Amino acid sequence: MPTLTDGVLFGIGILVLDFLAWRFMDSKSEQARLVFRALLFGLLSYVLFSSGMNPLRAAPWEDQPLRHLLAQVLEVVWWLQGARLLTIVLDRAVLPETWHKERLFQDVFGALLFLAAGVGAIAFVLQLPVRGLLATSGALAVVLGLAIQSTLNDVFSGVVLNATEPFRIGDWVTVGEVEGKVVESNWRATSLLNGQGNIVVIPNSVAARANIVNANQPMNTHGISVVLPVKPSIRPAVVLEALANAAASSEDVLNDPKPLVSVRRATNDAIEYEIVCYVDTLSKKVDVRNALFDLAHRHLLSRGVVLRPLSVSEPAVEVMDEKHRLLRNVLIFQTLDDEEIAELKAKLTKHEFDAADTIYAAADEGGHELHILALGVAKVTVPKDGGELELRRLAPGDSIGQSGILAGVRTSVIVRALTRATVFRLDKAALTPILARRPEVVREMCRLLSEHHESEKMLLASPANVDESPGGLLQWIRDGVRRFHELTL
Repeated sequence: MPTLTDGVLFGIGILVLDFLAWRFMDSKSEQARLVFRALLFGLLSYVLFSSGMNPLRAAPWEDQPLRHLLAQVLEVVWWLQGARLLTIVLDRAVLPETWHKERLFQDVFGALLFLAAGVGAIAFVLQLPVRGLLATSGALAVVLGLAIQSTLNDVFSGVVLNATEPFRIGDWVTVGEVEGKVVESNWRATSLLNGQGNIVVIPNSVAARANIVNANQPMNTHGISVVLPVKPSIRPAVVLEALANAAASSEDVLNDPKPLVSVRRATNDAIEYEIVCYVDTLSKKVDVRNALFDLAHRHLLSRGVVLRPLSVSEPAVEVMDEKHRLLRNVLIFQTLDDEEIAELKAKLTKHEFDAADTIYAAADEGGHELHILALGVAKVTVPKDGGELELRRLAPGDSIGQSGILAGVRTSVIVRALTRATVFRLDKAALTPILARRPEVVREMCRLLSEHHESEKMLLASPANVDESPGGLLQWIRDGVRRFHELTL
């Protein structure tokens, strides 16, 4: 029978404490738990060796079956505990940090160490013939290998995938026909979180044979492709220039690599054009791609090219001249009728600019005019720290100068042409009758101006006591409109 002095009960007590530490200690304090369990393993080693239970020899007390059995259990557990601690320590010290989240290498590494510990326990503690055991296990391994051939294929494919690292945890990838975010890669399969919020489990053997597209590589460069079919009667040079300007209109599109616009192919009823450009973060791809479709529509429309279904006959539409089409697509004038549009059209003045020319610098102007971009691309900047900070870009149909035309407020923004540009201008006298009859136009212009104020700090002349909340700023702008145009709104 074991007694309190032979170390068996001490060893069992240490194993109970180790189990409690593994089960109940906070998993977030992994380092503290590892240190505590290492101390318990050291204490167990001291108890066993000092009590005559050397794990490198057969268990003592063969004449006392119960004590002998408990000693064997303690010595075998010592081998397994040592394998577990060695797995964790080597995982942290030897394996690269990027592999710490990969279960495959941890599982394979741990299995090899536990196998070695099991063989050591059998040879030293149980005194069984290892050579015969290995011969028997080899035959058994052949039988098991044939039975689990597909599983072994997944395991070795997983080793190849994790060694070559075509993707990492958190990457957005396409594996064959499946697209999603990598959330786990273990010894059997790779799990993706798709766009519908579902987990898709792909066996490693399937992933190793499939085409893998990693949207996160290379870093800070993520491609976007936009394909548009246009009727073949439109001259390709016109479409290519419009689409190049569409890509230049988005400030999120990278200049390096440079956006590429090309003719993709020609069919019997259409010519397909493609915009290929890049953004710096994966999260921008959807928004920028959607914006490019809108910008392409606006730039094509500014050249009289209307996107429409090409599978049906072209409908009969009223032909609009350049000025009418431009005013009809300006957001602040969308509520006006044809007579009011014609009234404004007669008062438009046309101006041409080359790339890098200054289109608008309100701080240097004496008059007050609304500038409407009809063709090309322009950028809006403000002076900052001796240079200029780009705020946004203008595409056909965008306007600038609302602060001056509404309330006579001087601003600090500067607008320069990025490409050759055509701008139409409306002065205060041309807009005052429209503003008097159409308060909704005033409200829309005030709304746009108040939205820009937060990011652009446009209203340099606004008093210090103006309420900067959207409602307070909006009311202040409306009051300025009343005074400047002598209106009753």
